[in-house]
Amino acid sequence: MHILKRAVKRILVGTLAVGLLSACAGVTAPAAARSETPQQSLSTTGKEMAKLQSARFDLTGTVTLTLPQQLVDQLKAKAGSQGSFLTSNMTVQLTISGAAQKPDKLDATIEAKLGGLTVDTEVIAAGGGLYYKDPMTLKWEAITRPHDNASGASKPKLSYQAVLDTAKSLTEINDQPSTINGVSVDHYRIVPDLVKLFAQVTADHPAKNPQAMAAIQALLQNASLTADVWTGSNDHLIRRLSYDADVTADLSALASAFGDKATSRAGFTIPAGSTAHLTAHVVLNLHDFNSKVTIKAPTVGS
Repeated sequence: MHILKRAVKRILVGTLAVGLLSACAGVTAPAAARSETPQQSLSTTGKEMAKLQSARFDLTGTVTLTLPQQLVDQLKAKAGSQGSFLTSNMTVQLTISGAAQKPDKLDATIEAKLGGLTVDTEVIAAGGGLYYKDPMTLKWEAITRPHDNASGASKPKLSYQAVLDTAKSLTEINDQPSTINGVSVDHYRIVPDLVKLFAQVTADHPAKNPQAMAAIQALLQNASLTADVWTGSNDHLIRRLSYDADVTADLSALASAFGDKATSRAGFTIPAGSTAHLTAHVVLNLHDFNSKVTIKAPTVGS
């Protein structure tokens, strides 16, 4: 069950992080400035979002994962009686709410429902560390501590401009009515080129594991992502983000590329030719811009 908890924890944190990163980057701008191109409008929104000191958010999402039955059987055997909810076709319902504060603070409460199982937890990022409350013990644990992010070789970073530079398309959507919570908004749809984006982000960082890099590129070639974004027509601030993702992964190829370390430590094997299929629909609403937010690192073990 510990293995499963770690996997769920990483999925939840990853989902939240991706959504908030894109929100802060900004991917649209007000249609009112018709003299501007979409790219110019996007740049305006990015600048306005960068001025924010804090914001609150609410997220709902549905993630469906299809796994080979042979792998599911291994996971159920490891989880014992607590693995009865595991199937080859699983759907997770996510509900997340919280606040984010510059430069690197985040506090989010998370509820995940899988079949008859409900997992409640909380995630806090503060002072360079990332922490979560173990849903089994209700005690805080560190995912990364501040020293884990100590200075050294720079790591690839996803930037706002990189998203714009590599996008396949950007389309204005004319909605009626075009308001959210009484605020007039403009709606755009962006389709990122995930392969180009990955190549640009990692261009200045030589691969330590070329096989792993190739496996990730192959994964992205079989993935699609569409983002719908609504921004305030007057203040240019993002009010809503909606994501739809579809990914097919060759699990055996990924395990081989990364040296099978994770699976061997976990005590199970990936059957040859195994693939996983994941779809996700996520809606993120942003509000209470620049409201007072207090976020502190928790005491680990408490």
